Amino acid sequence: MTLARIASALITICLSLAGSARFAHAQSIWTDRTRISINAGAQATSSTFTATQTVPVYQQTATLTSSYDVPSGAFFDADVILRVSGGLGVDVGASSFTSSEAATITGTIPHPTVFGRLRPISGTTSPLERHEIGGHIDAAYLASAGRLDVAVAGGLAFFTVNQDLAADVGYAESPTFDRVTFTGATVSSAMATAIGLDAGIDVGFKLSKNVGVGAILRYSRASLTFPLVNTASGAHADAGGAHAGAGLRLYF
Repeated sequence: MTLARIASALITICLSLAGSARFAHAQSIWTDRTRISINAGAQATSSTFTATQTVPVYQQTATLTSSYDVPSGAFFDADVILRVSGGLGVDVGASSFTSSEAATITGTIPHPTVFGRLRPISGTTSPLERHEIGGHIDAAYLASAGRLDVAVAGGLAFFTVNQDLAADVGYAESPTFDRVTFTGATVSSAMATAIGLDAGIDVGFKLSKNVGVGAILRYSRASLTFPLVNTASGAHADAGGAHAGAGLRLYF
């Protein structure tokens, strides 16, 4: 069973308890001053984006469209809730997500001697790396019942994303120049930042006064643009997604 399934199952169980009449009757306002969460899990959602470039070739224009997949993968998360008043608090945290996936390139290359004649080209890059660092600042509300506590939070999400992109292609021409064969891609690394929104629920269970375990389910999203050569508008993509994880809880 994956971490995402474990976390989802734990969240389902805890939320069932939290929604029960017994929890509603027993719940009290949070009395700890600080709650720290350290999690590992899965970014369950995937995304795609494309970028089209126009490259001068033989005093004409080659057109190249790259299609990128951002698969689901592991994430790591650290989060601190500071109590302000009663059950209200400020939630500050950061997460890291990394993936690696090849991109598909399709396009046309102009003929060197016949003006306006375009030769199709297609190929696949080597695996391209993506690394997301996400942060959030949220308003939070936390309620507890015995050893069980539930925190609900929402607010602003911040992303810095480094993404490998296909900047150009290499190709070999047939002796008659009728065909071109893809031989590889030139890869460049681009960085973009963005601000979006996030919301989440964090369920904890105390094993002692200061230590516990728990699970988290959070969704965040922002749109960003990577700079890319030979494009007028860059490469538009999304950052963030649905996180399901589990880990350590510390109370002070």
